[in-house]
Amino acid sequence: MSDDDLWSVRDLILDLRDEGAAGWGEAELVPWLEQRPAVRQRLRELGGPDAHRWRGESASMALYPVGRLVDLLIAPHQPVSDDPTLLAWTTGRPWWTGPLPAPTAWGVFRAAVGAVTIAEDRFHPFFHEIVAVSMWKDPAEPPHVVAEHWPGVLVGGLLLARAGVTVRAGANVLDPAIAARSCLYFAWWRRNRVVRDMSHGWGSNSQWSTDFRRDYVVGDELHYNVGGARAGGSPADDDTDVSTDERRDLLRFRHSTRRDLGSERWPYYDALVEPRPPQRLC
Repeated sequence: MSDDDLWSVRDLILDLRDEGAAGWGEAELVPWLEQRPAVRQRLRELGGPDAHRWRGESASMALYPVGRLVDLLIAPHQPVSDDPTLLAWTTGRPWWTGPLPAPTAWGVFRAAVGAVTIAEDRFHPFFHEIVAVSMWKDPAEPPHVVAEHWPGVLVGGLLLARAGVTVRAGANVLDPAIAARSCLYFAWWRRNRVVRDMSHGWGSNSQWSTDFRRDYVVGDELHYNVGGARAGGSPADDDTDVSTDERRDLLRFRHSTRRDLGSERWPYYDALVEPRPPQRLC
């Protein structure tokens, strides 16, 4: 199966940007996917039992347009901030300038590609993206999920999207403003916070030559940023003002948690494998 099949998602996105109407969704997505069964098949292959072992840029780059489409589909479920720092620093406009999809479009897409909804009800940064934080009386209390804004999904073992959640946590665990508003790495667009991925700042064609971050559930393990590690180290090695725990959390959470580390860090070349918590996925 060719990765060109996934690259065709780019054309869909550009068509929706230039010609789509507000509230697009089932009428646009379902026929498009039905005419391209290879897209679903390739996604299933990339979520297969040994796919986490695959290295090289081809598969990750081919998945990148899918990641952008996911960013669009979950957008209606996000709170909206008018903070100008959320605008594209290259143009001063939102990263997405086209019409928003219908709130139901995310569910339509998940069903159409055969994705499985994440059913983890206990917070874990592998499965959950923090949208908002409320404080717990005990400052040492770990995060608890109190509301879900959009469901996350897996295709096989491949994490296609984390669930967006509101959590309650102690002040010594999460700073509510920083955890909910600091720069979200490995993301192209959010309506509620600053984002950074490696496509930002490139031209109309070059920006698509970006890797989709591949995370996998593999048996009793969670694999973060498969293929991210590079020989010769990472620019993050020069960030001597960042502690080991902060660097690890920047990879796991994809954003700062207690001290705002800003938007110029480099978690893209870090990777991690850790035990999977003993919870059920349905």
